[in-house]
Amino acid sequence: MDRHHDVGVGLRAPHFEAVLASQAGIDFVEVHAENHFASGGLARSLLQRVAALLPVSLHGTGAGLASKVPIPLSHLRQLRALVERVKPLLISDHVAQTWFVEGGQVRHAGDLLPVAFHHAALACLVDNIARVQDHLGRQILIENVAQYVVFSQSDMPEVEFLAQACERTGCGLLLDLNNLCVNALNALNTRHADEVDPVASVRRWLDACPAHLVKELHLAGSTPNPGGLVIDDHAQPVSEPVWALHRHALRRFPHAVTLIEWDEQLPSWSRLLQEAERARHQAEVTA
Repeated sequence: MDRHHDVGVGLRAPHFEAVLASQAGIDFVEVHAENHFASGGLARSLLQRVAALLPVSLHGTGAGLASKVPIPLSHLRQLRALVERVKPLLISDHVAQTWFVEGGQVRHAGDLLPVAFHHAALACLVDNIARVQDHLGRQILIENVAQYVVFSQSDMPEVEFLAQACERTGCGLLLDLNNLCVNALNALNTRHADEVDPVASVRRWLDACPAHLVKELHLAGSTPNPGGLVIDDHAQPVSEPVWALHRHALRRFPHAVTLIEWDEQLPSWSRLLQEAERARHQAEVTA
């Protein structure tokens, strides 16, 4: 018997009216949480209308779960208010540093800064995850990020670092397959890779990941730049290497939902749905 595999898309402002007109072809949508922290306005109204029609996943970009300083209470309160309004299917954020102290004040870096994979960083991550989950009263998912540097201080593999954080806090994993692919490609380009085949390298990463932890898969495209680095900009269709990794991930993590991310140079709504349809087809033939 075939098992339905939920597939969603990242919902950005230009596509709100399209999804309100028709929800065909998708099972849920994902929005960036911080874009909807305001207590009123058009964005809040549109999201409420969408949430009445489709399950909504809240994907944060600002919590800075791996920051060395605690996540500010003001951020947590705004997130909890949004969760109470939307009652989301899933809540997620990144394993990144965003908060830091400067001049005695806590400030936001405005970007997702990577973290070294060692025990001190793991302790900060665990504390922040617990703080968020305690404040919300429910599980969150943590996402692996694109990394453009290799930290000499790391003393464990990324997959072990993330798995330990999940096991210690009860959170789940959101695996961004494009980020894993970007990291493998950039490691090869900068001669930090042990494997000459980036897809094979990521497959081994996925095989090492405890299957029960993975709740969601992100698929996206990325842009090579003249300097040799591949940039995780979500400005392209899902790449063929990521589609190949998606097929492998579907076999490893059959209960995880799939989401298509496309944030820059947005396509038409119909083009975005084509990506979702391909993801659904892959799930059907892989089941």
